[in-house]
Amino acid sequence: MLNKPLAILGAGDGGRTMAADLTLAGYDVHLYEHPRFQDAFAPILEGGEIELTGIGRTGVARLKRATIDIGKALEDVELIHVVLPAFGHDLFFDALIPHLDDGHKVVVWAGDFGSLRLKHMLREAGNDRDILVAEANTLPYGTRAAGPSTQSLKLSAARVAVAALPACRTDELLPALAELWAGVIIDGGNVIVTALSNLNPICHPPGSLLNVGRIQWSEGEFYMYREGITEAPARVIRAMYEETARLGRALGREVIQYEDRDFRNPGTIMASVFRAPFDTLRVIGDIRGPSSIESRYITEDLPYGLVPISQLGDVLEVETPLIDAIITLGGYVCERDFWREGRTLDRIGLKGMDGETIKAFVEG
Repeated sequence: MLNKPLAILGAGDGGRTMAADLTLAGYDVHLYEHPRFQDAFAPILEGGEIELTGIGRTGVARLKRATIDIGKALEDVELIHVVLPAFGHDLFFDALIPHLDDGHKVVVWAGDFGSLRLKHMLREAGNDRDILVAEANTLPYGTRAAGPSTQSLKLSAARVAVAALPACRTDELLPALAELWAGVIIDGGNVIVTALSNLNPICHPPGSLLNVGRIQWSEGEFYMYREGITEAPARVIRAMYEETARLGRALGREVIQYEDRDFRNPGTIMASVFRAPFDTLRVIGDIRGPSSIESRYITEDLPYGLVPISQLGDVLEVETPLIDAIITLGGYVCERDFWREGRTLDRIGLKGMDGETIKAFVEG
């Protein structure tokens, strides 16, 4: 069993669930939240506990440490989990980088190319220590807040792909993660292919944008996986998936594969990754949202998920017409320039590289 504390950075739904689950599994967990979000974190900061309900391990988890001091969060820690929406990465990376040293292992959940962004920021900061950076394609949990310090775990992932940057170092990390999530962790190939295997940018944008009238009319009472994924949006999701699969092959790797039938239900391929003990489609269908055009289903998944995919397609000479169209459509819907504000190749340190150079960089 891992004998050092684990640090989890980010106390949103995913971070709180991970902290509680691993604490209940017997691990010492340090949960860090950025001081900017101290008010929302106050119940956990003061009480030191998170209650986990639903499926899997349940009960009140007494954390080893809850803190807004990142130095204290990293004391005696080797393995660091960054569990954040992609738009929060830079804020937390800025806090984290001065404290990273030889031997630290950092996993970004779910990455959205966050491993490449962190590596780029490390280089810009002049931190050349031996730090292993990796990312996962998804969290192991489908979870929602049920109170200020309570999480309800509704779904669990059947498999989570993880890769290190470079990929030749993935084996240094997988045994530890396989201990924490037995039978779930698989080798993602490399960090780009792992990011391409993230289902959120593939499923959320078409499910949202093709139902945008219903979302605005309902004023929040919209259930995408119950009413929004009909045959036509499912075809778009399938086509977007095929575009990402071609990108993976251009890098000599395969993204996570699905059967044709996996695309032919309201839960689409999400129902192949996340499982409930019984009636998975109903549980997924009961997840409410998106509630507005400002939802992460659009404002995160387009600029941080799809924009780098499109730009990689340009470099690798793989056409991504549908992904490009979704990005442009989403920009008009939200009155934002996702092409400009997104996670561009420049921001993840790949600007100016050709396909072979990118492949060598991520493979090692």
